[in-house]
Amino acid sequence: MKGFESPDIRNLRGASLVELMVSSLVFLLVAAGGMRFLILQHQWAVRQEDTAEAQQQVRAAADFMGREIALLGFGLPEGDVRILKASGQEVEFLANLHAAAARLTETAPDGLKQLSIRYENGSDQFKLGRTISICSLDRCERHVLAQDGGIDNLQLTEGITNNFSPNSTIQVINHIRYALKPAAAAQFKLIRTVDGGANSVAEGLDDLELVYLNQNGQSTTTFADIRRIRIHLTARMARTPDKIRFLETEVYLRNG
Repeated sequence: MKGFESPDIRNLRGASLVELMVSSLVFLLVAAGGMRFLILQHQWAVRQEDTAEAQQQVRAAADFMGREIALLGFGLPEGDVRILKASGQEVEFLANLHAAAARLTETAPDGLKQLSIRYENGSDQFKLGRTISICSLDRCERHVLAQDGGIDNLQLTEGITNNFSPNSTIQVINHIRYALKPAAAAQFKLIRTVDGGANSVAEGLDDLELVYLNQNGQSTTTFADIRRIRIHLTARMARTPDKIRFLETEVYLRNG
């Protein structure tokens, strides 16, 4: 059997310097192309994420505002003031947001502070400091609760000034305010305040524009003539601030 014979290294041909350089160049071009593809993919993902976030912020803000603005004046007696402020970036109004209602079960004479009642809805909304409206067929009064509502009674900070018969209605009157406030990095956030308690509804906003329209669709500054409100919200993307997303909607006032 013949033994293994190693090849004569003098007869082996290696890669030339030119071939190595060409191979390296091809590898670098492929690697650079791959890297650029990854960068473009990352940028696309960032834009998509920013777009989704911006759209979510304007949609959430518009939906939240729209639902509550549609209730503007709900629960208030006919002719009562319902809108307290209406500017381009702020609206302030009154409404019974949770349809919280009760009725008198006994006659309430002039000067009475403790009312005997039965709840019809939203008993948990009769809280200390809340404003309530007491109405009979021919009169209404507003009062402030001196403590959380009892099982069958409400305690007022001041006595009533008229006599009210059994079955007179009692409703909670919420004080609602929406306003655009500055936040970090030249952006804004939408603040919702209800009966003095404030929270942020949406952040990363760029602008809020409120337009108040009468029954003919014309812009008006007279509170009593407002029948619908146009909401225009703009959000600027956090990592691509040159891009914005906006949403516009109109809210018809059910109780206007």
